Amino acid sequence: MLIHGWGFDPGIWQPLREVLGARRVVLPALPGHGGRGQGERLADPSAAAREVEDQLPADLVEPVWIGWSLGGLVALALAQRWRGPQRLVLVNATPRFTVADQWLAALEPAALADFSAELERDRTALERRFTALCALGARAPARLRRELLARMGANPATAPGLRAGLQALATGDLRAVWSGLDAPVAAWMTRDDRLVPAGTGEALTALRPDAHVRESAGGHASWLEDPQALAGFVEEVMA
Repeated sequence: MLIHGWGFDPGIWQPLREVLGARRVVLPALPGHGGRGQGERLADPSAAAREVEDQLPADLVEPVWIGWSLGGLVALALAQRWRGPQRLVLVNATPRFTVADQWLAALEPAALADFSAELERDRTALERRFTALCALGARAPARLRRELLARMGANPATAPGLRAGLQALATGDLRAVWSGLDAPVAAWMTRDDRLVPAGTGEALTALRPDAHVRESAGGHASWLEDPQALAGFVEEVMA
């Protein structure tokens, strides 16, 4: 179950889907994204999870929830709601994106407030800045930024979905789910991520010592340049 990030649609996962081989892959859309309505529900990861559940196959038995960026919060909420065997993988994601007590490897709240203000003032400028941040740390950041902008513009998210997504990033806190989930958990992190700062991997391990956490070179969206590496990590988790 591949859960995409803020501002994009499920198509962002296509490079990974192509290298996962015969695995059954489901690509749900977040509220207000990928042509879906109910964008305001994205502000609450649990409410967003309920919307995503409506898109899942009826014969789902043992999901592997894989959430990138904002999708990581929703993947955590989906795992919290699931009753049965499952696995969870965060991809450049964290159970809390902003600084809090005993959680310093995160963004300052002012950064998300600045994103929200820019969304109302100049959405195009925000999308350019956000995709540039996603592309930093990549092997070819200019090319990746162009790709991300094209993907974001091909199927634009609704304004309510974008506003609610930023609210979820600013206030969502699912650390208790990460630490207490009765299932295997893993995280794919990168050292040059400007949206999930360095040190998050260590913080995740401190909360959950049995977590399978890998840190590699690259930035927030670098997995798009080398989807095979991420696919290999997913296969390790499934094995």
